[in-house]
Amino acid sequence: MYFKTTVILLLLLNAKQLLANDKKFYDSRLIALPDTCVALREGRSCYADIELSWQQSSIGNYCLRDATSKHIMQCWLRQSSGKLNYAFDSVESISFELINSDTGKIIASTQVQLQWVYQNRQKKRRWRLF
Repeated sequence: MYFKTTVILLLLLNAKQLLANDKKFYDSRLIALPDTCVALREGRSCYADIELSWQQSSIGNYCLRDATSKHIMQCWLRQSSGKLNYAFDSVESISFELINSDTGKIIASTQVQLQWVYQNRQKKRRWRLF
């Protein structure tokens, strides 16, 4: 009986902690619209106007940066939300991160995927004598 009670209490504590972690996750949002850029052929640059918007539950100092190069695109002081229009021009998918500029921690991230209408396929050429 004592063992069952202990197990139930541990499960309830873990469930409460998971819910608290989920709330922190949903309080931090970074959204890219549109989140997919479509190019005509594989390997060609894709061009799109992307709107990056973010929202936090608390006011603070935040910066938006490119996840691969760590280049800071824009910062906001004492804000809880923000928007940035970004001219997307790339041959590969790009990830963005929202960081707390006071601590340097990554709060949220998003990605703009790249897709193609036609994929490059090499044709096998067979030589014929006749």
